[in-house]
Amino acid sequence: MLKALAVLRTIFLLGLVVYVVAWAMPWSTYVADPIEVQYRHCSASLSRMSGAVWIAIGWIAFETIVGWMMSAWSGRRKGTPRVPPPASAEPPFAPPPRG
Repeated sequence: MLKALAVLRTIFLLGLVVYVVAWAMPWSTYVADPIEVQYRHCSASLSRMSGAVWIAIGWIAFETIVGWMMSAWSGRRKGTPRVPPPASAEPPFAPPPRG
């Protein structure tokens, strides 16, 4: 499950980087004369970038919820029963015998 989440996370982050670099960032070096045109380009880029930020925040929230659910489920699982050591055995960190 953890490997599947790591693969999904990698694909998502690569897609987000491609979205930001290829589509959201203004790559044009042309500066338009009227200020209205410049404002429109900047406003559109800011809108796309804020969309990317909200997508990233949503992803962080999704991973947080999945992490909490996985930790809660792993605490409920019943593993192998713990068998106490025999009564005659030494404690695991007993000091060496004196003698």
